[in-house]
Amino acid sequence: MPVNAPAEYFKADEKFQSAKSKEEKIAALEEMIRLLPKHHGSENAHAQLKARLAKLKKEGTKKGAHKVGIQKEGEAQVCLLGFTNSGKSTLLTKLTDARPAIAEYPYTTKKPEIGMMDYKGVKVQLVEIPSTFNAEYMSIARSAEAVVLVIRNEHEKKQLIELLKDSFVRTKSIVVNPWEENANYIKEKIWQSLGLIVVYTRKTETPMALPVGSTIKDFANKIHKDFVQNFRFARLWRTEGSKKRMMQAGLDYVLRDNDIVELHAR
Repeated sequence: MPVNAPAEYFKADEKFQSAKSKEEKIAALEEMIRLLPKHHGSENAHAQLKARLAKLKKEGTKKGAHKVGIQKEGEAQVCLLGFTNSGKSTLLTKLTDARPAIAEYPYTTKKPEIGMMDYKGVKVQLVEIPSTFNAEYMSIARSAEAVVLVIRNEHEKKQLIELLKDSFVRTKSIVVNPWEENANYIKEKIWQSLGLIVVYTRKTETPMALPVGSTIKDFANKIHKDFVQNFRFARLWRTEGSKKRMMQAGLDYVLRDNDIVELHAR
């Protein structure tokens, strides 16, 4: 019996005991490991839980075993989650080049549908999760960078938030209503949720996604580590209001969205 474990731990344990699929068991075990306090008295319990988790995951790697997963592509992976006929598939077609089946009857989407969203030249992978909310598909949402809750009303919003809790999905989430918000507004909303900025190279104008707060050093490292080792200075072009100004900066200078950077090496 774990020492000083919170009530949520025992709820996760109950979910593990009643789980019908391997994915549900894995999600519950990961939650139990996260919630179990780490101290000398719980070392054995932690070891047992981790061993059980490793055994479950190993089962999925056996020859012939079926494993559901979506390989991440682009700068981030974002899941679209919503009830049947909420507008997920229509939204996916508006934001990406994907062409999922769209119909008035329920549960049109049988498996995850994938599309690439373009934002200022940066690619973001969108994955539509079927409204059956199978545990094997919800595991994709747990590893994504963000989850978009696609709703028609506040009641659906509350239900989806509870669904995330029950499925142990702690991924950052935002709420959109495609019936009231246009696609461009939703695209901007999704991008902002990722906490990224777009910075361009001066020579080729290639867009590059970086976390908010990134420096010229981060920019240089993403191109090649040699740029940092041989760095002299950087020229930076930034638009402020209606004017674009050029400045010279060092490795620790913090970048902003839409900056253009030119690196100079020794």
